This record gives sequence, structure tokens and C-alpha cells, in this order.
Amino acid sequence: MAGFIVLVLIVVSPFLFFNISTQLFYRRSNSAAPGRRPPTVPYFIPGVFHAFALAYQGPQKYFAALLKQYAHSSLFVVKAGPKHFVVLRNPGHIKKALLTPGLFSRYSLHIHTYEKLFGSPKEAIQIYQSAEKDKNVVEYAHVDLPLKYLTDSSLVRLTDIYITTLSHSLHDKMFQFDTWTQIEDFWSFSQQVVTRCAMETLLGANVFKKYPSLVKDYWKFNDAVDGFMPGLPYFPFSGALEGPRDRMLQGIEKWLKANHSGSNFTKIGDDDPIWDEYLGSKFIQERDDRFAKTNNVTLRARSAEVLSVIHRLNSKLSPISFWTIIEILQNPHLSKRVAAEINPNHSRKSGEYDIVHIANAPLIQSICAEIRRLRACVVTSRMGAKNAIALDQEWALDPGTNIVTFSHDIALNTDYWAKARPGSVERPLEEFCAERFIIPDRLRLAQRQERQTNERREVGRFSMEGLEIFESLLDESDVCVGRAFVQTLQVATLTVFLAEFELQLCDAEVVDAAIPSLRDVTFGTIKPTEEIAIRIRKRRLGNRI
Repeated sequence: MAGFIVLVLIVVSPFLFFNISTQLFYRRSNSAAPGRRPPTVPYFIPGVFHAFALAYQGPQKYFAALLKQYAHSSLFVVKAGPKHFVVLRNPGHIKKALLTPGLFSRYSLHIHTYEKLFGSPKEAIQIYQSAEKDKNVVEYAHVDLPLKYLTDSSLVRLTDIYITTLSHSLHDKMFQFDTWTQIEDFWSFSQQVVTRCAMETLLGANVFKKYPSLVKDYWKFNDAVDGFMPGLPYFPFSGALEGPRDRMLQGIEKWLKANHSGSNFTKIGDDDPIWDEYLGSKFIQERDDRFAKTNNVTLRARSAEVLSVIHRLNSKLSPISFWTIIEILQNPHLSKRVAAEINPNHSRKSGEYDIVHIANAPLIQSICAEIRRLRACVVTSRMGAKNAIALDQEWALDPGTNIVTFSHDIALNTDYWAKARPGSVERPLEEFCAERFIIPDRLRLAQRQERQTNERREVGRFSMEGLEIFESLLDESDVCVGRAFVQTLQVATLTVFLAEFELQLCDAEVVDAAIPSLRDVTFGTIKPTEEIAIRIRKRRLGNRI
């Protein structure tokens, strides 16, 4: 009899706990008490809490399900065993927690990420632990060097290297002038081409002689870490990560030994070129040189640092470049307007581009921002609040609290966008709108004769005013390289493809079907659910876009 009672309790207890925790969740959510702590999402087993669901579904799917299920909750707690996360959804709460300096340690997540994701040795992690108190090599590498080499005139020169590399790579594919070549899977094609050219721009062409499978191994690595959430105490897919990561670290070590050996391997003087075939870009040269001269930073740790830069750039650049091209190809009118920005800034004889003018055009800036809004899903975490935080009169966080928020949650928050920029929600946030970030100076109505419809075209200036919270979330993923570098290469990729080649979608209906449901994604790479095919041929000299 006792055994039967125990069995019943074992079976029934989880449902009792779930019922009780559900009541507690809604009681605290609906309470009017000031300064209350966030409610915990209902769970079946105390102590374990939500760990099983996180491990089984993976963080991406699990958090997406929670955001839909508790759509009206501005914040809630998820517990992965002993580790607790407060999910912030209210833009005001996010602004308070993320944009108020000094509330969280700046580098605590770096320690977790570099150790778990990039395989940095534990002794090298000490430099991230001390970075909070002293401006050391970490601050220099993550802040100073991107400003030095990946902005302004240095960025223009490095982008020219990328454009030349990308152009040569595409023209070497044996595409014809008069005959269309069909690419069945444009995602995979652009992924390989853009990634290889970006890596060559960073590391130099010689890296592929030392490590021929770098691009292939990188995308295996990227696929394995796509569900990685900074701060989560475990990583569900760590087994799939170790193989490609270890091969990459070994390959990068081989390249470093061959090209970055000795105490004075750099060529970073004012008269030295921005890029070297063997040494790579000045950015990578000086970055690696500073780490090489830092105590406890071994060759393996330097390789992990190089891997981190590779990942920060390519995990974003290839997907957003793909979606930028696809969205423009879907809209012939938009294609003409983009062409009007590119053509005056492209010399067909010399092949040179004024990429600064193209990238600074309001329409191009708005397209890039809209692609990032819809097709770049970023998770932002902060670990261990230093003190109690009053988010507003209703909610407060205890010292030591960990927080997490998702850029896509804010990207689709109609109330936030309507208050920040009323004109931005004239088109649903679930749709791509090329002019969403343009503040119009005037409106033109252009009569489309063939459709007998009025098409609205805005002429104005690009602005992120009022959207600082959303902007800060997107910038999280650009650490190490900076937004300017990623976005300029995004524009350069679009420019080369459109200016030097003719592109057509094979089936526009497939594109609509291949776009994943936006509410099912919280972070990670947004891939098409089906292969998207395009036709491509070389553009003849004098044949403008």
C-alpha cells in the first residue's frame, strides 16, 4: 500500500507543482504591489524547473514558445536548474537594465563565451576577468582597434580589398554574358563565396593555402553553435561543436606559426598597406600582436581570438547579404531605386565604386537596417547584477540577477514602434519595408501605368532616432568588429552582385514559402526553409543595372 501511495505521489506531484506554480505566476503578474519580483514560468519539478524543456527543445525553440505563450507578460523568470534568467520584454525595462552603465559586469559573458564557444584555455580567460578593473588588451582589442581600422578611411580601403576579392571570385565562376546559369541553392552559394572573401579580407589569401577547409569547417562550427545562449550553464549541442572547432583552432594555429611568428611580425606602419597576402589585414595583425605579447595568452588562445573575429563577422555578414539581395530581387521597383543609388557611384571602366556614397544613401541605410531588424536575431544577456535594480514602480530585480532579452521580440513589438516612430508601423512589422527607417521630407505619388495603382515613395533622411533600445540589441552581435564594418561589407556585397551581374529569381512564390515564421525564431541564423534558386549572368560593359 505504501508503495502504491509513493507511486501515486510520484505521478501526481509534477502536475500539482505545475498547477501551484501557474497560480503563483498569474497572481504575481496581476498583483498591484510596488517593487515586486518577476514571476517564474510554471514548472513541473522544483529544483529542475525548466532545465529539461530547455535541453529537449533547445533554447531557440523553448524561448520562442514562451514568448508566444506569455505574450502579455512584460517579464518572467526561467530557471535552468540553479541558474535563473529574467526575460525582459518591456522596452523601458530593457533600457533601464542595458543602457544604464555600471549595473552589470561588462566582461562576465566574455569569460563564458570564450571558454565554452571558442575554446580559449582557462589561463587566458584571466585577461577577461581583470578587464573589468584595468583597461588591458581586451579593451584595446574590442573597442580601440575596431575604431582604428574598421571605420573611416581605413574601412574604405579594407572594403576595396573585399570588393576586389569578391568580384574576382564571382567572375572566376565561369558565368556567361548571354547565357543564364541557374544556381539551385543561392543560400549555400552566397554563403561559400561571401564567407571566403570576408575571411581573405581579414586574414589574407595565404590562410587558405595553410588551411584549405577553413570555410567548410567554419559553417559546421556555426551550425553547431547556432543555439548557444551566453550564460546558459550548459550547451545542448556541445558534442557537435568540438570537432569543427578543434580543427579550426589547429588550422589557425598553423597559419599563425607560418605568418605571425617572432616578436616583430607586423606591418602596421603608416606607410604599410592596409592588407597583406600573408599577414592579413592591419586589424588582425595588430590584434594578434597585442595578444601575443600578453602574459598567459598561448598560441591556442590567440587562435581562439582569431576564431572569435571570424565568427562575429561571418555569422552575420553572409545571412544578411543573402536576404538583402533576395528582398531586392522580389521588388522590381525597389531594384530600380537601388540601381539609381549604385550606378552614379560605379565606374564601369575602372571597376571602382564609391562605396561610401552608396552606403550612406538613406534608402540603402534603411534597407540594411530593415534586413537586420527582420533577418538578424540577437540574444542579449547580462550576468550578475551588481546591485538591486528598480525597473519601474512595479518591478525590481535582486542583486545577482541574470537577464536576457531578444532583438526579434522588440523588432515585432508594434506598441514600441508606434510610440517611437508612428510612421514606421504603416506597414506591418512582419513585412519587409525598405523605407521603414526613413523620415520623409516629402511624399511622391508615382503613377504605375501598368498596374493602375499608386505607389508611395518616400524621400527623406535615414534615422534610428527613438529606436536606441532596438539599436543597442542589434549591436550586441557586432562586438569585436563593429557595426560599420559589417554593414559596409553588406552593402559592398549587394553592390558587386547587382552592378556586375544580372540576377533573377527563378520562382518568386518559393521565396515567400521559404521565409520562416518570424514568431518561431528568437535568436540565431535565419535560414530559408526551402532552397531558393536564382539565374545569373554577367552584365556587359555599358549595361547599367
